[in-house]
This record gives sequence, C-alpha cells and structure tokens, in this order.
Amino acid sequence: MCNYWVTYRCNSKCEYCNIWRDIKFKNTPDANLTDVKKNLDDLKKIGIKFVDFTGGEPLLNDELPMILEYAKRLGFFIKLSTNGFLYPEKAKLLKDKINRIYFSFDTTSKDEYKRIRGIDGFDKIIESINIAKSYNQDICLLYTATNENIKNISSLIKFAQEKKTIIYIHPCFSYFNNEPLKKENIDIIKKYFWQPYVIINLPQLDFYKKGGNNLMKPRCKVGSSIIDISPDNCLTIPCFHHYIKKIKINNKLFSIFNSKKWNELFSNAGKYKFCKNCTIDCYFGLSYYNKINRYFIKQNLTTIKNLIEIHRTK
Repeated sequence: MCNYWVTYRCNSKCEYCNIWRDIKFKNTPDANLTDVKKNLDDLKKIGIKFVDFTGGEPLLNDELPMILEYAKRLGFFIKLSTNGFLYPEKAKLLKDKINRIYFSFDTTSKDEYKRIRGIDGFDKIIESINIAKSYNQDICLLYTATNENIKNISSLIKFAQEKKTIIYIHPCFSYFNNEPLKKENIDIIKKYFWQPYVIINLPQLDFYKKGGNNLMKPRCKVGSSIIDISPDNCLTIPCFHHYIKKIKINNKLFSIFNSKKWNELFSNAGKYKFCKNCTIDCYFGLSYYNKINRYFIKQNLTTIKNLIEIHRTK
C-alpha cells in the first residue's frame, strides 16, 4: 500500500492534527502530475495494489482529478481521505475516479464541529455526504475517537445508520501532543463492533490497549508493505509521521526499491526510540496477518464484518 500525500496545505485546523501548525510542512509544494504519474507507474511495477491519496486536504491540489484518473487507469484501488469542505464543487470531477472516499466526521453538533476542526464546515460535510450518496459513491465516515469526543459515539453511529453509510471508528493515535485513548474508552468502542454500518478494527484496539509497538518485536510494516511519499516527491524515512530524513525520488522509485539502499533505509523501522509504543494504525494493519494468533483471528473477524457492512450498503 502507498500513502501518497499530494499536499500539506489544509483548510481545516483540526485539534488532533499537526500538519497545519508544524513549521516543517510550511511552503512545501504540492505533488505535481508529472512526478505522480511516474511514481504510480513504478508503484504498479513494485506490486502495490492500494493507494490512499491524502494530505493536508488533498482536494486543494488542483491536479488531483487528473492524478486520480491516471491511478484508476493503472488499476489501483483508490482511497481518498478528505474533510469534505471542497467536495461539493469538485464532486462531478471525482465521482468515477475513486473506489472509496473517507469523510472525516467526529460529531453531529454544528458548534462542536467548528471547535474540533477550526472551520465552520458542518453544513458542507453534510452536503458532501448527500452528494456522494447521490452518485452511488462508496463512502465511509471516518470517526477519530478521542477521550473528549468519545461521548459522540452513539449519535454518530445513529447518524450513519440513518444515512445507510459505513462509519469507521478508530482511536486517535499518540502523535505530537495527542493524549492516548484511555483503556475504558477503547472498551466502549469495542461494544459497538456488531452494530450495523459500523467498522471497528479489533486487533488494532487490542494492540493499542496493550501499549502499541514493542521495540524488541516491532510490527511496523513501513518499507516492507507500506510506502509513504511526500508532496515534494520524497520518501520519508522511516515514515511520514516521524521522518528523520527525506530521499528525493527523482523518477527512480522502482530502482531505489530494488536496490540494497532500500533495505538499509528501512532496516530499523519500528526500532527507533520514537517507535516505542507507537499506535499509528496505517503502519501496523498488515502485521496482524503474519501468524496465527489472537491478532490474526480478530483481523479475520474484522474482515468478515467489513464485507458484511460493504454488502449492506449495496
């Protein structure tokens, strides 16, 4: 899988995100179509099946529709993560180019939405959901659960069920100043696993509850199964969230991947000091299939539940 950041710019100021406030992301150019097309060609040759286009707010990149069209032509499963603020004006350009779109949605309260996201965008996200459904777009509401907004879980699930739309509930991971989700709140999330239209990753919650990544037995899959590409056409080493160096791709992604340098770059993934207790879920999901244990069993149960919910929306 590739996490492809097409921009660091964002029109929200979400309280649990640092992209909009961290100086290291300022003045970074957006990903351009020429570089992205070459990288997608190489990702295809490498064997990548899934590409998640993200940001920042990816819809701020004006070349995104052309990027998505090219990615679709290559046969990738395309995911797009967005706050939905710009979606109504761009929906027609996007509707045939995305396999699944994730709308960030953490509250059904207009005032709380403004406080959490720093913009008055509640009406826009509701409009976006309605438009996407009218286009029969495969959509998922992405609820990032925190110790503060866990109180919203039942109202959000009710909203999703009324809209006949999947809601994916995942805990806010420990990153910059985020407070780890309390164990009792993880247990609250688990209680909703069998609710219709609800998707919850059971092994992820167990992993989170047990303290996250163990430096002696790291589960991190960055570099082996996960590739992160930044808007300025770099590999972020070891990962986007904690990179200590950036490697310019320069149209050589495939050759870098097949070189000894690749193994050297990612040999310590999951073993750095900052990897201790990491719970950033996008780097661990594939590890739950490694061997038959409680994670493997719960991951397969989660997969079955996912298929049930996807079928329910058809």
